[in-house]
Amino acid sequence: MVTQSLPLDDPNGAARTASAPGPHLEYRLDVLGTDAADLVRYAGGWMFDRALAGWRVNAWLLDADDLRPLQVLGVQGHRLEPGARRTDDEHTAGLAVSANLAESDADVRAAVRGVLTSGHTEVVLWGGRRPELLGGRAEPVRYRLSAAARTFKRHALLAADCREIPVEACESLVCGGYRPVDSDLVRR
Repeated sequence: MVTQSLPLDDPNGAARTASAPGPHLEYRLDVLGTDAADLVRYAGGWMFDRALAGWRVNAWLLDADDLRPLQVLGVQGHRLEPGARRTDDEHTAGLAVSANLAESDADVRAAVRGVLTSGHTEVVLWGGRRPELLGGRAEPVRYRLSAAARTFKRHALLAADCREIPVEACESLVCGGYRPVDSDLVRR
């Protein structure tokens, strides 16, 4: 005998629709960098895999004229405005920052220090002199890219006109602050 679990013609019945999770039910990674090529080169595979895993990945760039490389990776790009609040500590599970940008921008340095002080956000840096910014809590980590991440990173590099940059199996980063138990970043 076949039974119907919900009447199809009942206007008061429960609707069976999939809905996107709200901002409180998803992980968010905020990324601060100089331009799309910088982000793709150093953290493109990691950002892609996080986006593929359901994270909302937002990137704020000084040079946001061409966001196509980020779109290839599933990353939402924005222009980094001077003095604007760059991260929402309450909803951000991860913050990734170009160390070169942090060295040259006092507002970015202050944002990183504020997130480190909160103690509940994973902070990741690439390039430049990183340990000073992390207050001695710097730990070299690497991320092993999935096969899909390597492919999409290659296409994002092509979109950024960076044909000469090879796509390695791992990306090297520096982690500081809170480290989640299930972090996908592995100590080097």
